[in-house]
Amino acid sequence: MRNLAVAERDLADAQPIALGSGGRSVILVGAGIVNLVTALYLARDGYDVVVYERSPDPREDAHWTAYGCTRGGGDGRMFTLTEADSYNNRAWPGGDLLTKPISAHGWLVAKPGDLTDAERRWADDFHRMPRWLADSYTEDIFAVNRAAGTGWARLVESDPGLFHSGPDGTGYRDGILRLYDDADYYRRHVARNDRLGATRTVLTPGQVGERYPALAGACAAGTVAGGLEVVGFTVNIHKFLARLVTLLAAEGVRFHWDTTVSGIHWAAPGVAGGLETAAGVVRADHYVLSPGVYGDGLLRGTLSHERIQGMLGVWLTVPNVEPRLAHSVKIARKGHRAEETNVTLGTGESGEPVLICGSGYGWTGLNPGNIDSAELDVVFDALEDTVRRFFPAAHAAAREAGTLDASRRFCVRPWTSSCLGVFETVPADGGGALVVTGGHNTGGFTQSPEVGEAVLAAVGGRPHPMHTRFHPRRLERFYAGATPASTA
Repeated sequence: MRNLAVAERDLADAQPIALGSGGRSVILVGAGIVNLVTALYLARDGYDVVVYERSPDPREDAHWTAYGCTRGGGDGRMFTLTEADSYNNRAWPGGDLLTKPISAHGWLVAKPGDLTDAERRWADDFHRMPRWLADSYTEDIFAVNRAAGTGWARLVESDPGLFHSGPDGTGYRDGILRLYDDADYYRRHVARNDRLGATRTVLTPGQVGERYPALAGACAAGTVAGGLEVVGFTVNIHKFLARLVTLLAAEGVRFHWDTTVSGIHWAAPGVAGGLETAAGVVRADHYVLSPGVYGDGLLRGTLSHERIQGMLGVWLTVPNVEPRLAHSVKIARKGHRAEETNVTLGTGESGEPVLICGSGYGWTGLNPGNIDSAELDVVFDALEDTVRRFFPAAHAAAREAGTLDASRRFCVRPWTSSCLGVFETVPADGGGALVVTGGHNTGGFTQSPEVGEAVLAAVGGRPHPMHTRFHPRRLERFYAGATPASTA
């Protein structure tokens, strides 16, 4: 199928893309991590940057439900070279993963009977993707991750204050330990990480227990089939976000918190002329919209409308008890409801060491608030099971202290049916560009620097691979032109 994949990519790259041709003012909508890193890139390239965000200033520490995905979930984010790979293969062979509730081993967390026609079409697009195309899209995603890794390395060097690991820092930790509970799955992922140049050390269960005493009990119990130390890092994203906003403000970026942008003001059909707010239309040379799953109405009139939908994940926090875990961990449990769990080292409100655990997939459709509470409980129970099996002492301590249930958080992440991110450019009045980014399929943090590079290119009139490979109609164009042979 390699020739088909090459032909499909060549067709995608050949599509014409609208790019900016002048002007140095930019309005960004959305203050999640992707847009804030983009704001940093724009400001440092000499653009006049203004950011509008519907939520409060993240430095004010409002209740977590007041925020979007980046600030509203648990205080951990992870970079690895394999983040955001295609999940379409989870849909085979049943073709009902998104329409089957979590309690029946599906991913549907929306309330029964609530799906709209647009959501059903989205699910159908997700389910019917051929294996070779999903593999090809995964390679495109990994290429973005590799480029983003270079961007993160430059930021670590230029802005060490964002990556400080001390008591008052952002919890930066280099290196990730991957754990697997299935031997075959483990071997496949060793090969994948080797191929990508991500592998640092391959570990047997005994070696995992020796190098990581916090996991010795899980290894002795046979829970761990193998370990893999890989390239990557974690940060405490809430602290990172606060420092980044302060840095941006110092560099001249202006913020409008608690301000909703409701739509695009069209100067002419297909030409953006401003953005609509309660105070009236605001204008700039360029616009960058990255609203996560909370702005589908804002995207009305663009090709990205209805293409970015919600995938819920849940979070629990437990104490990092002695012997303490010294590296952040990514746990893979094949076939489990908490199939992949990220465990990030962090600190609690009193400075105590904690483990911030995030996992789960719950499709909400277009409405991030459409959540069946019973199905949500199933996801939390699955994550708790993983914590109990891999960190039994930490789980027991949290239960005894009564803090486990109180630590429950969830966030709704922006996804697309192709599992590719979205990058759309629309002409703006006066020769500028309106850019839509998002839908990064759990990889928004990882890919943020490369999204920033792609936005810089778009408003500056230069091409970038993300402009075509993350185009919102790429999968639709394939389905529209596919032959039976090409979908085998």
